[in-house]
Amino acid sequence: MSTVSPSLPIPSATPKKRIVFLDVLRAYAIMMMLQGHFVDTMLDDKFRDSSNLVYWTWHFMRGMTAPIFFFVSGAIFVFLMLRDARPWYQNIRIQKGLRRVVLLLFLGYVLKWNFFYVFSFKFFPSFFFVDVFHIIGLAILTVIVVFIIYQKTRIPLPLMYLGLAFTAFLISPIVKTTDWSGLPIVLQNYLIKDHGSTFTLFPWIGYSLFGAVVGWHMHKQPNFYHTHWAPLLFLVLGVWIHYSVNDILTGLYRLTTIDHFRMATYNNASFWRLGHILIVFSLFIWITKLFKNINPLILKIGGETLVIYSVHYVLLYGTWFGIGVRSLGSHTWSPWPTAIGAILFLAFFAFLIYRIEEIRYFLYHLVPHYTGLYYRFLRLKLRRFYIDKREQLVALFAGKC
Repeated sequence: MSTVSPSLPIPSATPKKRIVFLDVLRAYAIMMMLQGHFVDTMLDDKFRDSSNLVYWTWHFMRGMTAPIFFFVSGAIFVFLMLRDARPWYQNIRIQKGLRRVVLLLFLGYVLKWNFFYVFSFKFFPSFFFVDVFHIIGLAILTVIVVFIIYQKTRIPLPLMYLGLAFTAFLISPIVKTTDWSGLPIVLQNYLIKDHGSTFTLFPWIGYSLFGAVVGWHMHKQPNFYHTHWAPLLFLVLGVWIHYSVNDILTGLYRLTTIDHFRMATYNNASFWRLGHILIVFSLFIWITKLFKNINPLILKIGGETLVIYSVHYVLLYGTWFGIGVRSLGSHTWSPWPTAIGAILFLAFFAFLIYRIEEIRYFLYHLVPHYTGLYYRFLRLKLRRFYIDKREQLVALFAGKC
């Protein structure tokens, strides 16, 4: 029987399937997430000083990770969904998207299991916390539902995405201060953080819906993103939002008389962060133009974010078996060991994705094959044991009867 090749080549990304700068941006976001979670888990609290420029910069950049993830997820899904011109019930991307929604919601809970307790039907409150996977899954579901409404009503698709994105941002303060005690905690966790959720539907789903607008535009004007006008436009728009977010919201309030715009001027962090996303978005378009030959490993990392997030969650937090990296001393490390540990953590996942085909071959082919051989061997041994000991067993049970 042939063995696995020790050095499988890294396949390059397929241009017709994805836009390169989006995968590069996702690779950046997932690597930032890895080091961000590692540092946040291990660094001693006494070193978390916002007056320190290094820590402040790290903390600011870490805050970009989740919004970028949500934004790019919405953009990629809509771009690929619109490539299929068939009705929604025949659209392959929608079918895949619905399966992905179920998978993300399932993984969102499974990653929090502790196998020593789940089989005894004991669940800790943390099992029901809402995390990244839950929000992305529901964001994809929302994008699909809106697309179905568009095909049935012909209301402009980007207008619906944009309206829902603004709504998600605007109602966020109201949702946070509303009393949801009448709902089960599992549903409350999608709306408020009081019980321990990391993310909530509002405002975070708004980033995916803003990304959906960009994904629609990429489908309509793909050549525009091969020019220097695209990054320039997003850069100017991002800087404008960053410096003028209150003026923009006040102007929208005067134009529409919708009071939520005025209220948002007192809680504009979501809009402010949207400006930063657009700036980063523009920079990565330029980067992929400047460096034509992107390392295939970077593209693979951008395309394997589901695997990376899932593995890192169990490895870092030790949810499944109660043993993880944080068992080495959560919130007790000094800066240098933390920095070195974060680099090693990144290197491990880069190597994991570099060898991902071999690992999948092992898991999907060799493990089932050898498990099947062992099962057949065990069944044969039991059969022979029964034949050899049949008379003794019959006599034994007959005697008891």
